[in-house]
Amino acid sequence: MFSVTSIVRITAKDMYHHIISIISISLLVSLLCVPFILFLPWQFAIGFILFIGGPVWLAAAASMEAVLSNNNVKLIRTFLQALRKSYFKGLGLSFLFGGFTFILVASWWHWSVEQTYMAFAIACFQTYFAGMVLLSQLYTVSLLIKYNVRLAKAMGMSLKLLLKYPLYTMGCFLQLVLFAGLLAFTIVGNALLLPGVIAVFLSRMTSAVISKTDLLADNELKEAV
Repeated sequence: MFSVTSIVRITAKDMYHHIISIISISLLVSLLCVPFILFLPWQFAIGFILFIGGPVWLAAAASMEAVLSNNNVKLIRTFLQALRKSYFKGLGLSFLFGGFTFILVASWWHWSVEQTYMAFAIACFQTYFAGMVLLSQLYTVSLLIKYNVRLAKAMGMSLKLLLKYPLYTMGCFLQLVLFAGLLAFTIVGNALLLPGVIAVFLSRMTSAVISKTDLLADNELKEAV
C-alpha cells in the first residue's frame, strides 16, 4: 500500500500527463451542473442536483478511470455511455448524500433560530456524523467503477476499507479536503481542475489499498471482479 504522500505525488504526475482530459471532464461537469444551480430557483436547483449530480459525478469518475487505463479515449462518448449505464447508481448516491446534507443544514438552521446550547450540540454532532459518513464512503465511487458492484455492496466494502486502513483513509481525506479547498478559492480552479483531480485522486487512493492479495482474500471483491 502506498503512503498518503505517494498518492499525492502520483496524482500530481497523472495531472501532468492527462491535464487536457482532466480539464475537459471538469469543464463538462461544470457546464452540466453550475449554470442550472446558479440560475434556477433554489427549489428547482436542489431537485436538479439530486437527479443529475450523482450520475454526472459517477460518469466523470468513470471517464477519468478510462483515461488512466487507456490514453486513446473519446471522452464525450465515454462520459455519455457511463452516464447512461450508471445513472441509477449515481441517483442512489445523490439521494444518500442529499439526505445527510439536508439533515446537516436543518440542524444548523435550527440552532440559528433557537440559539440554545442543546441545538448547538445537536448541530455539532450531526456535522461529525455527516463527516464520518463521507469518510466511510471515500472508496464507494471507485469500487462502483472498477468492479461494477451494486451500490449497497460498494458502500459496505468502502466502510470495511476504512476500518482496515483508518489512518491512511483519514490522511487521504485530509489531503483531499485541503487540495479541494485550495482549488475552490478560484472559479477557474474549480471549473478546470476540481472534478477531474478528485476523480484521479480517489481512483489512485482505492487502487493503493486493494492489492491483488486483497482481491483473492475478500470474497466480495472476488465475486465482483
